[in-house]
Amino acid sequence: MSALRAWLLLIGDELTQGRLADKNGTFLAAQLTSMGFRIEHIQTLPDDEELLREEMRRAVHSEAAVVLSSGGLGHTTDDLTAQSWAEVMQDNLVIEPSLLENLQQRVAQRGHSTLPYLERYALVPQKGGYFPNPVGLAPALYWDRERQFICALPGPPLELQSLWQSYIQPFLQQKFAPVALPRHTFRTTGITESGLSALLSEWERALPPSLRLSYNPAWEGVSLYLQARQPIASEEFAYYQSTLRQKIEPYLYAEGETSLAEALLAHLRSRGWHLATAESCTGGHIAAAIVDIPGASEVFWGSIVAYDNSVKIHPLGVSPEVLQKEGAVSESVARQMAKGVAHALGTEVGIATTGIAGPTGGTPEKPVGTVWIAIHTPDETMAKKFVFSGGRTAVITRATATALSLTWQALSKYFQKVSS
Repeated sequence: MSALRAWLLLIGDELTQGRLADKNGTFLAAQLTSMGFRIEHIQTLPDDEELLREEMRRAVHSEAAVVLSSGGLGHTTDDLTAQSWAEVMQDNLVIEPSLLENLQQRVAQRGHSTLPYLERYALVPQKGGYFPNPVGLAPALYWDRERQFICALPGPPLELQSLWQSYIQPFLQQKFAPVALPRHTFRTTGITESGLSALLSEWERALPPSLRLSYNPAWEGVSLYLQARQPIASEEFAYYQSTLRQKIEPYLYAEGETSLAEALLAHLRSRGWHLATAESCTGGHIAAAIVDIPGASEVFWGSIVAYDNSVKIHPLGVSPEVLQKEGAVSESVARQMAKGVAHALGTEVGIATTGIAGPTGGTPEKPVGTVWIAIHTPDETMAKKFVFSGGRTAVITRATATALSLTWQALSKYFQKVSS
């Protein structure tokens, strides 16, 4: 038995012209996949009637059980989705009096008089149906066919997500009763995608056809997705989970949706330890990644952005002689920054970065992208040099992720040593 198929059509010039990053496709794909649907096709389309109708016809005649579109349900001239779907479905859009009345009441409650375009939001398919928008004006329009469900959703992510949770997901569950196939996520750091592939090559060759392992590399590490392609016994899936876990154990920082920053904070919290950062080239990005995690205040004491050398000297305690002799971007300075911030803020762990993010400031000896990252623990202060490629944003992003990864690795090494 194969998974039910789904198509997603993401509509709007703002997407095809790069004026707005898509969020709806990512959300819908994740939600449908978790329910047990297989995303077979995702298409981003401009506000062009001919192109819309062409792609909509393809969707209608496909084997997809679910077709969802997002965007183009507003009241302006470039909102073409509703009429395009109606034409493809050989349907008419008619005003629904009860919906119009509800919309008028909602607008009045907000202190507005009747809006001249409100009737457009009350247009619904004669042969289909609609779901009222819990937070906005545009309803979701749908056609419920025997083996296929087609639904046009509004573009604003908050409105789309609210409609999904209130109506779409329950409707799909009732109509199709999809079977969610087992899937599990493993988060690794400190090893490259190619390194993992080599490590797991023999294990992957032994996988049955019913299972698939996918790799998703990011700056902070590689995520592995073990997923079933067809129904599988829970005991068999658990066996392959266990054997994979054993293979990658030295690099495994979490399972599921846990981020590296979350795993790092959990590491520290388990020991009652605290963390501080001293950042030069990363300018507070490491601290920002940490405080994004709820409950970070239990572990994270603070950060000193020591961009100028005078701040490296005081309050971090970097030696002026070392700065003059070796320069700010050096191993010695990074070490002293990491140790200094831990001492200044009273923490067991300190992270420090100093480097050249660019686009200027590089030399033949220290090219743009050179970054020293240091980690201080009660056991030792270590530092490592990196030369990151890419522009300024890429260097800062990669340095931030690498600092978190090195800290997690250093703590894992320390905790393993003291517990053995």
